[in-house]
Amino acid sequence: MAAPAPVRPLSARVAAVVLAAGASRRLGRPKVLLDLGGQTLLARAVAPHLEAGLDPVVVVLGHGASEVRAAAALPVDGRLRIVVNDGWEEGMASSIRAGVAAVGDADAVLIALGDQPELTAGRVRAVVEAWDGRAPVVAPEGEGRPAHPILFARALFPELQALRGDTGARAVVERHQEAAIRLSLPQLRDVDTAEDYRALRQRAGPAHTRTRAPHRRRKLT
Repeated sequence: MAAPAPVRPLSARVAAVVLAAGASRRLGRPKVLLDLGGQTLLARAVAPHLEAGLDPVVVVLGHGASEVRAAAALPVDGRLRIVVNDGWEEGMASSIRAGVAAVGDADAVLIALGDQPELTAGRVRAVVEAWDGRAPVVAPEGEGRPAHPILFARALFPELQALRGDTGARAVVERHQEAAIRLSLPQLRDVDTAEDYRALRQRAGPAHTRTRAPHRRRKLT
């Protein structure tokens, strides 16, 4: 499906990196391929970045990359880039490095999680528009805890690419917390277990709980 046109151009070129390389061990199957009203969970997590006007939108795959790439039914959009992280078993840091390496000359990057399908384009734009072009980080917070997605200015790309191990970018945020822009937003729910998936479908309502009929999907190149 084609992505909706952006509401208006962004004043800076902001990229997105959507992390979707994990093995979904707690669920026992690729959670990014779960059905949500005819869309996969990953397609739902990716679309808001395109709708909000981010460019490029980099999706980092890893475990089962061939299966996910063939079945995710991601939007057909020239801004979308698929990156396969062959070192995904190292942990999240390896996917952040792979994603940031693929954003080109973007002024900033939004790091997002591929298992948060309740993300909206409005939330993406709220984070981007909170950035003043100078702050190193825009860090959402909700219920007293860090939230997503997080914006990092280009000056911090080397720090993101220096991350190692099974860790996210929280250490980078903490190093720059005094200069960071804080943004109050509700927490987004992750989908990690079968219970999480059932709860998500219940919140979405009947329109999003139908079974999707099998069909052939266009494979991205």
